[in-house]
Amino acid sequence: MAEGITVLPTSRAIREALLSRRESDGFLPRYITTGEFLQRVLVAEGRIRIDDDTRVLLLLEAADFSAFSHLKIERNFFTFTRNASYIFRFFEELAGERVGIDLLEYADTYGDYEEHIEILRQLHENYRRLCDANKVLDPIFIPELTVLNRAYVESLGAIELHAEGYLTNFEFQLLLECASIVPVTLRFTACSYNVKMQRKFAAIGIETPMDTHSVIDLTQRRVISSTPQHSDARIDCESFGERLLQAAFIKQKVYEFIEAGIAPERIAVVLPDESFAEHLRRFDGERNFNFAMGSSLGQCRSVRVLEAAMAALENPSVQNRSRMERMAASCHGAIAPHYRKDVAAFDFEAFIAGLLEAEEELSAAEEMIREELFYFTRILPHLYGSDLKSALHLFVNRLKKRSLDDVRGGKVTVMGVLETRAVRFDGVIVVDFNEGIVPRKSEKDLFLNSATRIRAGLPGAKDREALQKLYYHHLFNGAKRVAISYVESADAVPTRFLSQLGIAAAKGHDDTQWANILFAPGAPRQRSEEAIEAEYDFTLKPLSATGLKTFLQCRRRFYHRYVEGVSEHRIDRDLPEEHEIGNALHEALRQVYTATPRYSDIDALRRDVTAALERCTCSTPLDRYLHELWIRRMEPFFANEIERFASAEVAACETALECRVGAMTLTGRIDRIDRTSEGLEVLDYKSGKYATYTARTVEQAIDFQLEFYRLLASGMGAVVRCAYYDLKSGAVVDEAVPEAKLERLYTHLEKLGTEKRWRFEQTEKLSDCRFCEFVHLCGREL
Repeated sequence: MAEGITVLPTSRAIREALLSRRESDGFLPRYITTGEFLQRVLVAEGRIRIDDDTRVLLLLEAADFSAFSHLKIERNFFTFTRNASYIFRFFEELAGERVGIDLLEYADTYGDYEEHIEILRQLHENYRRLCDANKVLDPIFIPELTVLNRAYVESLGAIELHAEGYLTNFEFQLLLECASIVPVTLRFTACSYNVKMQRKFAAIGIETPMDTHSVIDLTQRRVISSTPQHSDARIDCESFGERLLQAAFIKQKVYEFIEAGIAPERIAVVLPDESFAEHLRRFDGERNFNFAMGSSLGQCRSVRVLEAAMAALENPSVQNRSRMERMAASCHGAIAPHYRKDVAAFDFEAFIAGLLEAEEELSAAEEMIREELFYFTRILPHLYGSDLKSALHLFVNRLKKRSLDDVRGGKVTVMGVLETRAVRFDGVIVVDFNEGIVPRKSEKDLFLNSATRIRAGLPGAKDREALQKLYYHHLFNGAKRVAISYVESADAVPTRFLSQLGIAAAKGHDDTQWANILFAPGAPRQRSEEAIEAEYDFTLKPLSATGLKTFLQCRRRFYHRYVEGVSEHRIDRDLPEEHEIGNALHEALRQVYTATPRYSDIDALRRDVTAALERCTCSTPLDRYLHELWIRRMEPFFANEIERFASAEVAACETALECRVGAMTLTGRIDRIDRTSEGLEVLDYKSGKYATYTARTVEQAIDFQLEFYRLLASGMGAVVRCAYYDLKSGAVVDEAVPEAKLERLYTHLEKLGTEKRWRFEQTEKLSDCRFCEFVHLCGREL
């Protein structure tokens, strides 16, 4: 337009429009968002627009009547705050569609919602009186309390509006009023997902051809021009068994789009569920992405400290207490005495201010928390009578709704679907294309069912689904390349919208190949990783079977543990882990056989092992259950022990030994050595799984525990047997290929004893990373 103003749905749309004209000469058009336009074009004399906190407080006061309890919404401030949004959304819909509450009674044909409607009527009237008394303007009263700002409309000269979504009855009527003052032009694309808008135009004599983009002169009520719309986009679709692997899909498709000639600034990653942004952010080591939704304030340290302290007070589990002691001890100490007492007796503002002062430096996050604290102190007096716990939860929830701007500067934009309105991209990537997410289920049918809403002239569930589908339809139609992914698992299925679009999924790669993009060494577009090469002399330190296994399994893990000396940080847990139970069994058997090296009575053996096991662990109900469970499991073991003691006795338990093999010193602690008439039998207790090898798999062997034991015990006498002792089955399991494994061990030891410089590379077997303590250090969290 040569003059006037252009109205676009979002600030993002304005930004893209300005960027598209940066090479043009002359003055840039004037742009404004739809929200700003509606605020300026309407005036309410003697009133100020209401803020969110005042809004909730006045609604809470308006709900102070006995019948309100029948809506099943509690009036305590904490609960009411979470549910007020549903009430406001409902009232806003009524206002937008110009539907009075009286009309709902006629729409409720069978009187199913008669009581609800009457309660909502009284709530609406009470709230209106309070807004009038306080001279504030709530959005739900805009249609009845505002008038057209004629002077402003005249000053615009002309208006062009991009009607990307759905215009309510009130908005449509407002545009018609503007069109009676200045020329108003609408840009509208008709398709099967906005039939309701097409009917609005038809009602005033404007026919919009299907699958065309129309420029509509609303003043003359005619179509100026129509351009057929069809999509030439190439659309790819892929399914995944794991949601996280879609991050690899995004990175791969961005690479392919750029290789095809699409500029990274013209690529958009659309997240129907914006929580996926945190997953993608973790794998953006190259900083290729900018996140339109920012990052949640809930990720900042102060909020996490508060949550850690509150979690320990809510549930004083071992893990919660450990986390609290590590990062929130002072915060916990400050709130613990007051946590379940009236918040009125607690200096809330001073507490949060002190929490922020403990930070080493003031960041944008802390500034935002101070701002939120300022607003929160205004509503705090209304919480008097509630406990500090409720106030803290409410404050933390408010903080989590705020977000920090993304300043990473990546060229590929990551955004929610609403941000895509009136914006066109050449490359579009959409993940989580699953049922229940695309389109997202609406919560607006809380008070009335869809049939009653439609009879009353309110949008139904299908209307809202069609609106969401419209956004994707426009997005795909404007693109050259589109890539879609979804999760297919026991609890996730692709959306039915895929079949409506005529899109079929193809399983081009398996999940392992996608995982390699994120994790595998040498894979293209992987997270940046520096190779580690360092001196290490195996002959200078004793080598254990565990150390050798670690080196053979993953050299990088060996480097962190044995070269750097990084020890695993363990968080205390309420439930014992499997290795802890195994350690307790080992210690119990050591105590028993150190005192009595041979038993002939199975009852005496069972009794002594039971008593020793109780001494080795705590006495919680879970421990007592595990004691009884393992004693029952070990019945075959006890029986086999009595048979063994007919010809053997225990000679040593948990014995630490060393020996020399060439230039190497081997070390280890042997679980048990039995003495028989033929010689020594070395036994390694196993309460879980253990490695076994055959002649075909011995070349891949990494576990040489028994071979170490054989060499270590040779200094005590002739070793005639070296085997695993299964505590569950009672079976003594010999190596299948002991000589071949021993030969393989000598080969490894010879190499370790001669080389002095090593490349400490990461393992190529990703499954080994799953339970590794260094998984985050190596950037291989999956």
